[in-house]
Amino acid sequence: MRAAAQRGTIIHHLLERLVEVPPEDRRERAIAWLERSAGVAVATDRQKIADQVCSVLADPSFSELFGPGSLGEAPLAATLPDGRVIAGTVDRLLIEEGRVSVLDFKTGLPRPEHARQVELYGKAVQIMHPGTRVETRVIYLGDAIILNI
Repeated sequence: MRAAAQRGTIIHHLLERLVEVPPEDRRERAIAWLERSAGVAVATDRQKIADQVCSVLADPSFSELFGPGSLGEAPLAATLPDGRVIAGTVDRLLIEEGRVSVLDFKTGLPRPEHARQVELYGKAVQIMHPGTRVETRVIYLGDAIILNI
């Protein structure tokens, strides 16, 4: 379990670091960072992580969420009408005229609590931006599964 959590943290950090890197340089920079800074010792592990992260960043369906004006590791907080306080950090957030997109990454297997977490993030964003359409998605990086919540 500890190794899986560490891998997830590494992937999240790498996604943030590579956003500003030109696409043609991402894989090489990812592998170098994984080896030197993240301490991923096994070359095949570095290659697999780099390929996963680079494929997400290159996917046209996510380009807006990694483009200009998008936010990474964006904090959010709101009180729902029932009094529950929702606070968290969403992996990617894009606020546009009439629409807010929320994207969260997971590195493990799909679990119901992941969908619930992102659904609550969406409710918080709806309170923060009333009258705006909110789109929420979860990407499971291990198997490239995308869920629209």
